[in-house]
Amino acid sequence: MDPKALSPTCDPLVTVVALCYNQRRFLRKTLDSILAQTWPPAHFYIIDDASTDDSVALIKEWLAEKGHPATLIVHEQNQGITKTMNHALSLCQTKYFHPWPCDDLLLPHKIAEQVAFMEGLDWQPGFLYGDIAWIDNDDNMLRPSVIAGRRRLFPNHRMPSGFIFPDLVKHGCFIPTASGLYVTEALKEQGGFDENLFAEDWDMFMRIALKRGIVFHDRLVSHYRRHAGSAEMKKGARYWEGHFRILPKYLGINPAYDKLIWEKTGRDALDAWQEGHPGYTRLVWRSARKARRPLLVWKLLKAQLKRSIRKAKS
Repeated sequence: MDPKALSPTCDPLVTVVALCYNQRRFLRKTLDSILAQTWPPAHFYIIDDASTDDSVALIKEWLAEKGHPATLIVHEQNQGITKTMNHALSLCQTKYFHPWPCDDLLLPHKIAEQVAFMEGLDWQPGFLYGDIAWIDNDDNMLRPSVIAGRRRLFPNHRMPSGFIFPDLVKHGCFIPTASGLYVTEALKEQGGFDENLFAEDWDMFMRIALKRGIVFHDRLVSHYRRHAGSAEMKKGARYWEGHFRILPKYLGINPAYDKLIWEKTGRDALDAWQEGHPGYTRLVWRSARKARRPLLVWKLLKAQLKRSIRKAKS
């Protein structure tokens, strides 16, 4: 079914919420890409999470210039991405929820084609994902297809659909968040995003995968701006602390999943230690024991030996 046949705008089915925090440089292009949809919103929301630059002034300027109906909500204090996502979700009364960061760009067909694909399925997943390209701050292409490089993780190079929880544990968050479309009910039945986490998307994808499943639509739908402020580029102590709170939430579902979870935890703990974050060696040992993967310990010991040799030579 072509949802555009129901309405000239996406509003009856989709709530679009633009999310801004100190993204003045990219605001205009992002907001323009929302209006440039082949099936655009007649009205959408913009939430500014207490930007310290002049983003709010620029948003107001853009709204006055375009004359397009939109509700601007400005947080008095910075709440962070997860709380802001939940605020955005609370505004949504439609079947589909489309949050969008104010530095990335939607390709014109994104909303129309993704909704049409979802409406044509004979089952109801909780989330749809597709492909994205990476661009830099000046819109130069860094990678024309992110999915192309991730296909090799899966049998026959086919991106997974369905109840893909084991894939999300084993490979981490291979889903490009900026390619997605949420089913509102699937988010609300989970109680929204976990505000105790730094990276809310991977956790939510696993929850949705267990409950409703996730579907892949093989289409390039957006340009993700990969820069120093991008969430996936800001790994640090806070990232790893939040990361290691996610997987334990899913222990106890069944023994096979437990083994996958402990193996993934061990690999990630080793990565965190190698990136210079102390305190994760015990987690490597514990995970290796739980997963019955002594190779994890061998890799840790080998890495520790190499580090000791480098220190001795310096």
